[in-house]
Amino acid sequence: MSRSKFFHESKLLSKLAGPIIVGQVGQNVITLVDTLMVGALGSIALGASAFAGSVFVVFLIFGLGMLAPVTALFARMQGQENYPEGGVLLRHSVFIALGVSALIIGLLYLLLPNLHWFGQTPEILTLGASFFEIITWSVLPSLLYQTYKQFTDGIGKTKVAMFVMLFGVLFNIAGNYVLIHGHYGFPKLGLNGAAYATLMARTLMALIMIAYVHWHSQFKHYLTERWTHRFDHHLLKNMLRLGLPNGLTFVFEVGAFASAAIMMGWFGAAPLAAHQITISLASTSFMITLGIGIASSIRVAYELGRGDYSLARFAGFTAIKLGSYYMGLCALGFFFLRHWFPTLYVTDQDVITWAAQLLIVVAIFEVFDGIQAIAIGALRGMSDTQWPSVIAFFSYWIMGLPIGYLLAFHGGAGPVGIWIGLLLGLICASILLTLRFHILTKRFLKS
Repeated sequence: MSRSKFFHESKLLSKLAGPIIVGQVGQNVITLVDTLMVGALGSIALGASAFAGSVFVVFLIFGLGMLAPVTALFARMQGQENYPEGGVLLRHSVFIALGVSALIIGLLYLLLPNLHWFGQTPEILTLGASFFEIITWSVLPSLLYQTYKQFTDGIGKTKVAMFVMLFGVLFNIAGNYVLIHGHYGFPKLGLNGAAYATLMARTLMALIMIAYVHWHSQFKHYLTERWTHRFDHHLLKNMLRLGLPNGLTFVFEVGAFASAAIMMGWFGAAPLAAHQITISLASTSFMITLGIGIASSIRVAYELGRGDYSLARFAGFTAIKLGSYYMGLCALGFFFLRHWFPTLYVTDQDVITWAAQLLIVVAIFEVFDGIQAIAIGALRGMSDTQWPSVIAFFSYWIMGLPIGYLLAFHGGAGPVGIWIGLLLGLICASILLTLRFHILTKRFLKS
């Protein structure tokens, strides 16, 4: 009975997660394609994109994190069969996306003339600053796309965002090809060409998602309320209450890796380029786990909406198991192919050697990275975002980064020490987040 129940739940999760995973991998492929194509310009250009992207993504990920809990609200609404509430949630989500985008873009422009604070080399700063300014404008379309993706994913229409993302990937590849190297009469823009291609791809993706949701008949019974209707300040406050700590959770985790990239830059261009390659590979595998985490959020929230607390708990732990199995396979791949993977990006032997060393640490932390990502998703399905934020801050900023800094600069471990610190942070986060989900679901069952 238990085994058949496990396979049944795994099937439900896979059906939801499949298109989400394709979309998530596609989103990461945009960064991967940029890294591969920029890698042909040399280690300085690759390091500049790593630096600028690492700083930028901390702000972008906060906005994405602010919107992420809404997926669970849509799923819970679906479980309750309260369809008009979906349109109300969407309207308020768009309002939040616009406001957060304006805030983030303003902050990024304030930071632009002060990028030297991060202690990078002059060559990396010169190239990175213009790249940084261009991708700053991709915040708005990114958050609008994410808003509509949360809606379609939450109601179980996960293929919509998947197809739009695949279009974005293909457009970005073509844009990189013509703008980086100046093909078909376009100017040769180098690193900036990759930034412009990403900006245009994200803008088109947002426009397509908006048009599809508002014009397709399958969404009409959700969008029954006029968009000029007054806002529900209580709902808006509740969405912000859930979104703010979740945004901080995203920032604490991604910010830790961005800070690691900045510290890596203090060792020079080669270790920084190796870090960018390593994080690109690790992120690609992580996107699949993140897709499972989003599916777990939807499943947990849907069952809570139906009032089946036992199945909500089972769905969460089934997702954690699936993610662990998958990341275990990825760990083996990264370890045994650690000398080959970097050659897909660069021919610089110094960079390849550093990346191979970092991939040993990645192979160890893969399973823990998957567990913490899915546990966060399951907790988000329960609208629990405050404690995960505290856990993330403690794991990455009290434990991970300080230990990594001490090992790298005072313990003789060098660049590898930074990644060992990240590993310890992920171990801590995976244990505490899983324990939190266990405690909360037990509490629901007893109530």
